[in-house]
Amino acid sequence: MKDYILFIPPEEVASVKAKLWNAKQAKDYFNWFNSVKDDRVEYLLTSIDETLTGNHMIDIKRIGKKVTNFLKKPPFSAPKDGELAITNKGLALIADLSLLISKLIIEKHPQIIWKIVKRPKGDISYNLPALFEFPLIGHIELMGGSIVEAKAILRGEKTDSIWLDIYEYAINLIK
Repeated sequence: MKDYILFIPPEEVASVKAKLWNAKQAKDYFNWFNSVKDDRVEYLLTSIDETLTGNHMIDIKRIGKKVTNFLKKPPFSAPKDGELAITNKGLALIADLSLLISKLIIEKHPQIIWKIVKRPKGDISYNLPALFEFPLIGHIELMGGSIVEAKAILRGEKTDSIWLDIYEYAINLIK
């Protein structure tokens, strides 16, 4: 796969850090996000020639392995200072994988919904869309965490099993 569409939000919010957005900017991003998230998941699946079987764990394991293999090669990563660094296309790929995992969590537990993180202001996901209604912790935002894990994969600290671990972690918070 040589090309992959970047995950680029509208200009009015892309030029400002999320923590600094006002309420209107957070809502604008949220509305944009909701308008593209399902298409991004379909784009990911089409791009990597995958379909969902209905068995979430098997799907995530298989797709996570394939995405991880793509991540380790150009154009999704590139050498930098003797290590592999994630590129903008790699960020888009991982963002889309996080959206797929989120979709499957919601499919299994429809009470989980997307909302904007509004409290506390110090939350790393403040002003961003996150999955809400987890009984134990309130919300989780998988995109940022998935990017952190992808960088760990490129450093050799994690394996493709992390994607299933993320899914299982979220599901276990609901039980």
